Parts: sequence; structure tokens; C-alpha cells
Amino acid sequence: MTDIGPRAGRPSVVVLHRVQPLTTDLRGVTEGRVVVLTTDAPSAVSRADIPAPADVMQLPADQWATRIRSWATDGDVQVVTNDEYSLADLAEIRDALGLDRVTPALLDRYLDKVAMKQALQDAEIAVPTWHLLPTLSVELALPDDLGFPCVVKPRVGANSRGVRVLRSSDEWLSWLSRHSGETDWEVEEFVSGQMCFVDGLVTHGHYCPVLVGRYVGGLLPTPDTRIFGAVDVPPGQDLHDDAIALGARVARALGTDGRFATHLEFFETGERLVVMEVCARAPGAMVSEMARVVSGHNLESAHLQIQAGLPAPAFHTTGRHAAWISLLGRPRQNLQPPPTLSSALTLHRLPAKPGHFGRYVSAIGLLVNDDHRALSEDLAKCAGHCWF
Repeated sequence: MTDIGPRAGRPSVVVLHRVQPLTTDLRGVTEGRVVVLTTDAPSAVSRADIPAPADVMQLPADQWATRIRSWATDGDVQVVTNDEYSLADLAEIRDALGLDRVTPALLDRYLDKVAMKQALQDAEIAVPTWHLLPTLSVELALPDDLGFPCVVKPRVGANSRGVRVLRSSDEWLSWLSRHSGETDWEVEEFVSGQMCFVDGLVTHGHYCPVLVGRYVGGLLPTPDTRIFGAVDVPPGQDLHDDAIALGARVARALGTDGRFATHLEFFETGERLVVMEVCARAPGAMVSEMARVVSGHNLESAHLQIQAGLPAPAFHTTGRHAAWISLLGRPRQNLQPPPTLSSALTLHRLPAKPGHFGRYVSAIGLLVNDDHRALSEDLAKCAGHCWF
């Protein structure tokens, strides 16, 4: 643990962290001193391919405010986060310190899937048919207007944690048995269609679109999944314009007061766009790096910068295109050389957690090309390649 007491000097920015690792180098966020407060192990603060922050302190969350207040006596200290599980902490601590609000005023609309879907439904924005479930028990029946497959989700959570697709009554009963007595779960319609996303930056009422993309391989890998990721959707395609319009509508419905990035996931069914999830933070994996290639700036860095009171960067169309790939493998498997590609590929090998012997995201990569068709062809090559 790094010594970041008074002898080490006062930080200018404090980053809060509970669960979601940083996917950007904090050295590019501000020239001032940055300290990370985490409830987890310091090694979990950033993804393995990202330079580790210089100053990290492991501290229970109920001590964060006291620690930050001790630093703030010598001057202003900005507090930021890109961890969805720390957004409520951020709102509370900034309010206690007298700092301006950067999280949405109605934060539950971005954190609580039930409040989110209700607000979108009230704004006549398409969402899957959904129900908040009562306390779970094996006697609980699937709502009459839903069938199999269906999707169960924790009411609050991110990165598909706890999300399951149930394809039969036997799977429904098995799931209920495993979670009997639990509360705060929702069940929703399984929507067939292409999974896509649109990212933007919100600054006090203004929504700035940054990146539109479509997922490859799905967000819930099956035993047969070897690779998943995403590719940008360029301007000029109908989906690009429709996604940007949807992003603006969703931001207005959920709230645009504050300074934050938004990541909106939706289905393109061929007939309409159906919103799946929205969050008030920058996306994970390498999507923020895709934004840097396509629009000029890393979205996670921009999110942290505007929370810290720095000016919003000027996003613009660069004419370049990007795709991200995650490769599923097992510990100690050898990563094979990539196929012959016209795109530039940056690939990082990721270590398994100690004691983990199953499949995990063993490598993550970014493809870049000035020609979108060539990029798509290379992505298809990667999807069919034997990586391990």
C-alpha cells in the first residue's frame, strides 16, 4: 500500500473504486497528483494491461469521506469515479465537501434497472417487457406476459453480473431454488436482435454523442464462445443516426444535469430500437479506446476530467475506425500469433486470478483501420481464428 499521508503531499484528484477496474491511464487525466481510494486490493484498481496508478490506498468506504476531508483542509480536492458501484459514494462525498454535483440528480434512474425502465417507458421509449419480482421462492411463477427464454437481472449491478438467460421452466425453477429468499431481482423479455451501443458525454443539460457500435459475439458468452467484442458503426449508416437520436432521448428521460459519460446498450430488431441498459459512466473493456480512435479522445479519461472540473474535450470525427476483441482461454494456454490482417492490432495478454482454472478473458485487443470494410473483414478473421 502506498503511503499517501501528509508527508506525500495533498492530491488534487481522488478516484473512488470498489469493483470496476480502471481501463485508462490516470496520468493522462490530469497533471496534478491523483490518489485512488479502494475497498479492494490495490492490484485490482486497474486492468492488467493499464499502467498501475502510482498512489493507491486500501480503505473501507465508510472512511473515505474522513480521509478526503483531511486532504481538503489544504485546498480543493476533486473527487471522481468511473466505477458504477462507487457513484452513490461519489454523490454523497461531493455533497458533504460542498463540491458541485457531477452525478445525475436522479441517480437511481441510472443505477436501478426498475426505475430506469419505468422512466424510459413513461417517455415512450421502447424497453423489454419487465417485472420486479417479489421475494424469490420456488413457488414463484413466471409472469403471464413472459415466456421462455427470459432474462433475470439483479435490480442494481453492472457488467452483466448476475444476469442469466433462462430457457425453460426447469431452468427457472433451478434459478429460483439457488436464490430463494432473495429480493431486488427483475425478470424481462428476451429480445432477439443485434446488440448495439451508443456512448456520449453529458455536460449540464447538453448531450454530445461520441461513439456508436455493435457488439460481436454477445455480452453473455456461452460454452461455445471463443471471442466477443465490438466494432464501430460509422456515420452515414442509418443505425448511426438512429442510435444518436435514441441516446439524446434517453439522456433527456433519465436526466442530463451533471457532468458524466453515458453508455447506452440497445437491441436493433429490424423494426425498432429497444433499450437494454444505460449507465452514467464510461464503458469498460476497450470501448473508451475505440472512442479515442474514432472521435479523438478516450471516453473514460474525458469522463474523469469533466468530473474533476476540467473542460470537456472536443470530440470530432477522425475518419478512423476501431474494433475491440476479448479472447476466452484458460490459464497457461499458449496464445497463438494472430492471422494476417490489414488492420493494426494491439493485443494484451491478461493473467488469471489466483486459483482460477476455468475460462476467462485471457487477452484483449484493439483493431484500428482507416477502411471500415477492411476492419470488418479483419474482425471476421479474428472471430474464426484459433487463438489458443
